[in-house]
Amino acid sequence: MNKIILPAVAMALATTPVQAQDASGSSSQSNFTYSSLGIQLGKVTPEQELVFLGEVYEEFGAAAITGTVQLANNFAIGGSSAAYANSGNRTEITNSSLSLNLFFPIPIADRVDLVPRVGFVRVETEFCADGICASEDDSVVAYGLASRIWVAPDKLEVNVGFSDVNEEDSESTIALGGAIWATENHRFALDYETSDSVDAVFVGYSYNW
Repeated sequence: MNKIILPAVAMALATTPVQAQDASGSSSQSNFTYSSLGIQLGKVTPEQELVFLGEVYEEFGAAAITGTVQLANNFAIGGSSAAYANSGNRTEITNSSLSLNLFFPIPIADRVDLVPRVGFVRVETEFCADGICASEDDSVVAYGLASRIWVAPDKLEVNVGFSDVNEEDSESTIALGGAIWATENHRFALDYETSDSVDAVFVGYSYNW
């Protein structure tokens, strides 16, 4: 897989907003719920600049829309649409992805969930020059593991995780993030992702129920 595809895969896996559960829930109940609708905006920066027909690309603007529904205490299903792009005087590079993800949140301690996840991701990268475009696409199985922690219940959370895909030349992506809850429904997040070839920073908002 072309390494430029990896940030979109990471975005598809790493955008699952959360919400506190009632403290009276059973011991098997997750510390967070996973029903949400969210948006992310950010920047993707390759470790090495990309040169396409003499034009240099040092960073890409990125956006993602995600939705997740929790169907059981320890099972949620989600989908996302993500893209990043930039353009020069004559050229343009666009990467877009659609994903379907399954999440299996496991409460391992008070205020802490461990979240294994697996998904299917369809990715397309388009290169344009002087109005003429060519594209390449790929489909991969993506997987990861995240930990979500309430630092201050219902107010502040932090999370850490990794993701990868079933490609021989893929790179694992490490994600670190935090979020402030303005109310029980409104969440504002800051996330950082890194691999050997790219770094990415995102800000996000989600409505949770």
